[in-house]
Amino acid sequence: MNETTDPNNQILIVAIIAFYLALLGSWSQLLPRSGDDKTKRDDAPTKQRTGSSENTSSADTPLDVIREIDPNFDLAAFLAGAKTAYEFILRAYADGDIQTLKRLVEPEVLDTFERAIAGRRVREETLQLTFIGTSEAKIVDAFEEDGTAEIAVRFVSDMVSATRSANDVIVAGDPQQIVEVIDTWTFACETPSTRRNWMLLATEGE
Repeated sequence: MNETTDPNNQILIVAIIAFYLALLGSWSQLLPRSGDDKTKRDDAPTKQRTGSSENTSSADTPLDVIREIDPNFDLAAFLAGAKTAYEFILRAYADGDIQTLKRLVEPEVLDTFERAIAGRRVREETLQLTFIGTSEAKIVDAFEEDGTAEIAVRFVSDMVSATRSANDVIVAGDPQQIVEVIDTWTFACETPSTRRNWMLLATEGE
């Protein structure tokens, strides 16, 4: 309880948030800016498309597609930013931090998060989340269409979560058990924009 009222701890929390947001901002600069002809291509393969062009191959990998969008794409830097975003968004969701979520997720995902957070508040429940780490983060799909780039990343992470009632009774999860969580998150940004703001577009669990 004392940690939440200690001014030094509050300064530390603000500094951590500023660090994460700065890192996410640098992560968002990885695709070409307006004027690059590669951002206008419409031949990247995707599950949503039914047609094809001479430059589209069924053998293309997600990384091949990304390279078509941006030959200088930095895979390591992107995945490092994606892992940071994954953890940061999960923590914000657990804490019910709507303002932070608004900066990082698209409206449809935000609506889902907000309804779940509101439900916890109505039930007077709290979600305790301890993020252990991410053992795997890899791109499993990517395409660019109508000026928007989308990249799907599969995460394998270990975490501890427990939901407690107002009376401190555990109603879900286990505060003593580490659970492996597998999610596929899709991030998107507008390629013509002068600022690359990757936002969470969709989530899917396994």
